[in-house]
Amino acid sequence: MAVFNESNTVQAPVLDLLVAAGWKYIPGNQLDRHEEDPFMESELRAALSRINPAIAEEPARAEEILGPLRILALSAREDGLVLTNQRFLEWLRGQKTHQFQGRDWFEPVSLIDFQNPGSNTLVVSDEVTMGPPGHRCRFDLVLWVNGLPLVVIETKSRTNTNVSWINGAKDIHTVYEPGWPEFFVANAFSVATDGKDLHYGGVGTDIDHWGVWGCTTEDVIPTGWPRVKRSVQLLLTPANVLSVINDYTAFELKGRHSGAPTLHKIVPRYPQVEAVEAIHARALHGTKRQGLIHHTQGSGKTIAMLFAAVKLVSEPRLANPSVILIADRVQLVSQMYRQFKRANMPSLQTPDSAADLRHVLRTDQRGIIFTTVHKFKGAGVLNERENIIVLVDEAHRTQEGQLGQHLRKAFPNAKFFGFTGTPIANDDYNTYDLFGDPDDPNHAMNTYDSDRSIADGTTVPMHVAPRLVDFHIRREELDQAFAEMMIEEGLSEEEQEYVAAKAISTRTFFANPERIHKVCADILEHFYSTIDPLGMKAQIVVFDRGLCVAYHQELTRQLAARAAVGVEPDAAGLVMSIASKDDPDWQQYKLTDADEEKLLNRFRNYGDSLKFLVVTSKLGTGFDAPIEGVMYLDKPMKMHTLYQTITRTNRNWKNPVTGQEKLHGLIVDYVGLGEGFARAMKPSDPEAARKELDVDTLIDQFEAELATALDRFVGIDRKVGSNATLEAAHERIPNDDAAERFKAQYGMVHGIWESAWPHDRLERHMDDYKWLSKIYASVIPTDTSRSLLWHRIGAKTLELVHGHIGDVTVTTVGVNLVIADEGTIQQLIDSGVLLDDGETGTRSISASEVVDNIAKRLQRRLDGPNGNHARYNSLADRLERLREMIFTKAEGSASLLQTMLGVAVDFKAAEKADDASGVEGLDLLPDPNIGALTQIFNEYKPKGVPVMVERVVIDIDKIAKKASYDGWVLKKKADREVRGSIMVALKKYGLPISGELFDHAYSYVAANY
Repeated sequence: MAVFNESNTVQAPVLDLLVAAGWKYIPGNQLDRHEEDPFMESELRAALSRINPAIAEEPARAEEILGPLRILALSAREDGLVLTNQRFLEWLRGQKTHQFQGRDWFEPVSLIDFQNPGSNTLVVSDEVTMGPPGHRCRFDLVLWVNGLPLVVIETKSRTNTNVSWINGAKDIHTVYEPGWPEFFVANAFSVATDGKDLHYGGVGTDIDHWGVWGCTTEDVIPTGWPRVKRSVQLLLTPANVLSVINDYTAFELKGRHSGAPTLHKIVPRYPQVEAVEAIHARALHGTKRQGLIHHTQGSGKTIAMLFAAVKLVSEPRLANPSVILIADRVQLVSQMYRQFKRANMPSLQTPDSAADLRHVLRTDQRGIIFTTVHKFKGAGVLNERENIIVLVDEAHRTQEGQLGQHLRKAFPNAKFFGFTGTPIANDDYNTYDLFGDPDDPNHAMNTYDSDRSIADGTTVPMHVAPRLVDFHIRREELDQAFAEMMIEEGLSEEEQEYVAAKAISTRTFFANPERIHKVCADILEHFYSTIDPLGMKAQIVVFDRGLCVAYHQELTRQLAARAAVGVEPDAAGLVMSIASKDDPDWQQYKLTDADEEKLLNRFRNYGDSLKFLVVTSKLGTGFDAPIEGVMYLDKPMKMHTLYQTITRTNRNWKNPVTGQEKLHGLIVDYVGLGEGFARAMKPSDPEAARKELDVDTLIDQFEAELATALDRFVGIDRKVGSNATLEAAHERIPNDDAAERFKAQYGMVHGIWESAWPHDRLERHMDDYKWLSKIYASVIPTDTSRSLLWHRIGAKTLELVHGHIGDVTVTTVGVNLVIADEGTIQQLIDSGVLLDDGETGTRSISASEVVDNIAKRLQRRLDGPNGNHARYNSLADRLERLREMIFTKAEGSASLLQTMLGVAVDFKAAEKADDASGVEGLDLLPDPNIGALTQIFNEYKPKGVPVMVERVVIDIDKIAKKASYDGWVLKKKADREVRGSIMVALKKYGLPISGELFDHAYSYVAANY
């Protein structure tokens, strides 16, 4: 009988792949080294002589280098492995110098030849023993470069269901690294594989942060040997191992839950490497001058920018370039700078002001410069060098407007690269057009979307749990009370309309005190029952700054009420921008940058009592808090702004005490954004055309209209801002007729300006346009009566409205989803689920009514003679899933209705078959899952793609049934396996592995298996 073990199913096949990649195989017991030594000193001595001219001249000088390296290896036990690994990296990169005996100067020392990789010795060994007798370990595979052990690989059997790659990673992280740290001082990274999955991580890296390796231009490969094989072929080539050491390793001091920050090693993810390589190649390109990097939120764009900046600054062919990193907010610049600074990146500058920035650039200073886009306003040309490279973070923001144009004007010959997680393509803006190159696939040099990120485990999925916030307005009473108040105040009909319109604005209902009270109560009830037991925290996003204060005060009050006597209550923090002119009561919430960072660090720390953050627009981008498990969303948002906001929850996190992993980020939606979530997640179309404007013709007309309008003021010095100048201008508008003509002229000028701005040709007219606008503003009488009216009776009016809003309820949509579409209701009637009472088609019906109706009829069948038939049990399961759906898309959701109708139609067919032929009739019914999948594929497969739909849906059905078990969607590994398997099935039949077809097929499987 064949014997399968770790050696012949994993270790030997991986070894064969490594040899094929260019590593020379030498068995561990044949290596020229003592088992107590971490290095192969004979190989290292030969490499030192081969690479360094001074040692080649006198080979005995190698001992002057080997001595310090031995001491450094031994210091790992005393100083810590990560710190020692950081120090050794300087040697590996050739950044250390040495004064050899008999010489008066210091010269650099190289352990590895990165310029000529072929001059290095590349060895792979198996069963490598380390340590003295009585304290020995054995590594499955080791990759050596010039006698230095750069990669340790731990393998586990493919056929043992009780072990996985995690066991191998634990051996490395918790046994080998602390037990034999000297062997890991030169380590680039370590690898663990069970033949089904392969993960890698740097020294000291927690196992839950070990990554996977792949390629963004290749299909996602599901768990199995093909995936491991491809990972080995991509990750463990000699070239890639050397590149990770030389270009893609950094260290940073980072807080860990609480207490003093600790040193962490950063090794790259494959999309980061791909992005940097693409930028590097484009920076050296002769003609192309821009590129777009599209990496989903939470996948490490800042780290990619870090690696890119350092690689570019270090590139000799760029002749000592300037790399400018741009963000649109001061906080983002600070975060980026701290990230670089913590990683010990060289040559960093952060000019404090626009003047400082201009000085740095005009005096031709080099290196890495951090700044905001706002500092380039009106800067003009700052530097015309061609070796200036601009990296723009969150490239969809501000770059389309005037500030973006000023930035590009400052460096007319620079190369621009945009990083974004949310590229925009609509009538007004197109990130692909601004930064992308049409020759690049999808107009982006590198793309790492959310589907691939989730499949890799880099980010977690996001679920939406809708809430329905309902309230009753006592309309007749309110109308009567309002009419009485209007009479009492003596308002005209026009004034009444103004007050009424202002009183019933959207904000009025969000600000209703009873609504705030009920929503806060629901937040706390949900949080303490589902999120807090897992150790995670919450962000609350509200309508505006005023409601930030209201929510914070109400949350603080309710938290205090919930706390036991003598126990300090949990806290809520408030983060918003506050100016000195704002409400005096708000000033207590004003934070310095240092105070804000301290508050956010408290939020990030596990165990700290600050468990809630209340915001409206801050922390939408650049905020990274993996501990955030839920976002309570009570603010209307859409498209990229919504996507950026909700992805704050998609970071991986593991409870440091219990080990419980975050399975998904949760969005609790109090607004009813519904299908807006799906639209926000949908990738933008890079080919989307912006609205066509003949800008040159418009500006020609603008210049003509502006000249005509200014002719009226000939002879007036427009550079003098004084009362005399203003009076002189008013004399040119002597009466009402002249004023009307001037208004019409200005209206034309203003309209064209708004349509064509920003544009270079308009900027030269900026002063004249502003002057004309001020004259217009001085001519138009200011109507303060309405603002004074609202100031006088606004609070009274709002109090009146709020006083007539009652019965506020907060319920889950799964129980009370309102369906008000007449066509849908008619379909429900046609399916026999609802009986037409003559009024059904005109009234709103809740989802619970539909589900309850089916449930009652199904129960009668379950209680009947054929109640144990699999068809009825399947329908019961589907009905229960429908009732408990947590990823429903809020009110009027087409996907929910489709699911509901599918259950209704299948149940009606089962009733009919049962009544006609009993069990035999039920046995002949088609599988509803196959039917539903067929419908999905027919609807969403690309037009013109010849495919046997029946075959692909049968494959998907087999995959789902094989993978499904109770609660599979709550397991990270099972979810990734199902996603990957569906992708494989799609690829098999030549169908796209991402987009609407995949999304609908996966969603159906998740909901019905």
